[in-house]
Amino acid sequence: MRNKFIICLLSATLLFSCEEYLDKSPDMGLTDDEVFSTYLSFRGVLDKVYVLNTDWLNATHAGSRFCMGDEGITTASGSITRDMMSGNYKSSNTNLEIGWYTSQSMSSVANASIPMIVMAMRNLRTVNLCIERIDEIQDATQEQKNELLGQAYFFRASNYFEIIRRWGGMFLFDKVFTPDSDMDLPRLTYHESTDWLVSDLNKAYELLPTQWDEAQKGRVTKAAALALKGMALLYSASPSMCPENSFTSYNTDICKKAATASWEAIKFINETGCNRLIPGTTMESYLSIFYNRTKLASDEAIFYQIFPGGKRPISHWNANVVVNKMCAANVHCAAPTQNIVDLFEMKNGLPVKATGSTYNDQDPYTNRDPRFYYDIIYNMIKWGVNAGVDNYMELWEANTFDKKQSKWMQALVSTKYQPRNAYLVRKLWPETCNVWQNDYNYQQPSIYIRFAQLYLDFAEAANEAYGPTTVVPGTTMSAVDAINIIRARVGAVPVRSEFTVSKEVFRDRIRNERGVELIFEGHRWYDIRRWRIAENALKEIYKVYITRTGATSFKYEYILAPTYQYTFEEKHYWYPLPKTEMEMMANVEQNPGW
Repeated sequence: MRNKFIICLLSATLLFSCEEYLDKSPDMGLTDDEVFSTYLSFRGVLDKVYVLNTDWLNATHAGSRFCMGDEGITTASGSITRDMMSGNYKSSNTNLEIGWYTSQSMSSVANASIPMIVMAMRNLRTVNLCIERIDEIQDATQEQKNELLGQAYFFRASNYFEIIRRWGGMFLFDKVFTPDSDMDLPRLTYHESTDWLVSDLNKAYELLPTQWDEAQKGRVTKAAALALKGMALLYSASPSMCPENSFTSYNTDICKKAATASWEAIKFINETGCNRLIPGTTMESYLSIFYNRTKLASDEAIFYQIFPGGKRPISHWNANVVVNKMCAANVHCAAPTQNIVDLFEMKNGLPVKATGSTYNDQDPYTNRDPRFYYDIIYNMIKWGVNAGVDNYMELWEANTFDKKQSKWMQALVSTKYQPRNAYLVRKLWPETCNVWQNDYNYQQPSIYIRFAQLYLDFAEAANEAYGPTTVVPGTTMSAVDAINIIRARVGAVPVRSEFTVSKEVFRDRIRNERGVELIFEGHRWYDIRRWRIAENALKEIYKVYITRTGATSFKYEYILAPTYQYTFEEKHYWYPLPKTEMEMMANVEQNPGW
């Protein structure tokens, strides 16, 4: 069956913001009232918000979305990451993460060219128009109106959340602002902002369906509203959002709410079967969460963006994950840092640097957590087939054995920056996506929330509120239980008992588990900021320097990554508001340090 929702997304390039759409109404034979009076035209206006979201797998990002924070290294000189590494968040007003300006017209749906906050502001105006004018539809059933309202409330909450997790508590966007509106509004606290968006998610949950039919796959559901509610409350409870605790610890009362909310989402999904954890005991099964030949999105994906048409163009794969010479001529894909690779525990459940872990830094890829092999391409792994011959990823930089050059590390060399690192992203790169096999026949959505994250959200909130092993009131799980569910599905050993003796000890393992399970999915940068650990996490970014010493032997050295170090200070936990906006709104305070 053809997916009508994808057809809708494709047609969204013809949609305008309401103002420009209506400006053209005389030529189109439409009036203001007509646009909002029919179900299909009303839905067409609302559906633009599905397109104006950050598609972090788009070619424009050149792997940089994986390189925000300590996850990855990129040599893309004009990337999102390079602007942010300098510490001068005011250096580029068009930066897709921290910028506030775009030359794209109001009618544009070019989400790869519009900064996040500009998209969010446009979306907020769109959904507020739809909420205010819902009763003008003349040909919709009550069920259809409920579905439209549910989507509008969800996207009002989700876009507001994207703003506040970057800039902090903000004034309410609960109406359509006009040139005559009083914009001299005071900022709310982060907790107050979260309470408001949660109220919208509660409304969305009541109005949205549990599932859409296959032709509408990709629209948000009750599960999406519940999942985002738990995530938003967890953020609100986190140290960076808690001035009442001097930004040093969680708000345990909000943690209790967050744990309950995540549990409600987990319980709802398990009872209705609307989503599920994909089995992960084989690599093929686990990686089907992220790309698939036959499905628009896996059953684990809860809130996600489908690429119009389903299958991504080759340029998207090449720009983000496929190394030069295995594609056309790209040198900007991401490479994991040694910092993030070190998060993958040993098979026995111990951190690599723990006493008794059996880790050998000269044989570093043996007996690791199963997800290491699912997520990371490392030196001499078999990857791809060229004219019937298996290809092995040569990722060494030096050779004291013979004169042979490393094929793939040479492909990672940039004329401006040093080689990135001797790792590549396996998690998001199907093995057949290369210039030899030329098989890019995969569908890959940008996933914002998936079912596994709900267990991680629950565990973090539950641990802070009740400790590692106490079953949360009203649920059947403790924090440890939740983490072990995620570990068990990939065949990893349960959390070791020495890590569950206190919430402080277990906190580190929860954060480590989150870093491993959600690697390269757009969470890490926001996590280290809300945990208030970014200054330490970004202090030193490491890479591995590999020397070939024999036909099959190598020397591994772990060094600071040249030209790839962050400037991160206290003020960088929140992005600065632009000077022009500050001048317009006297009651809106600038973020500290800016």
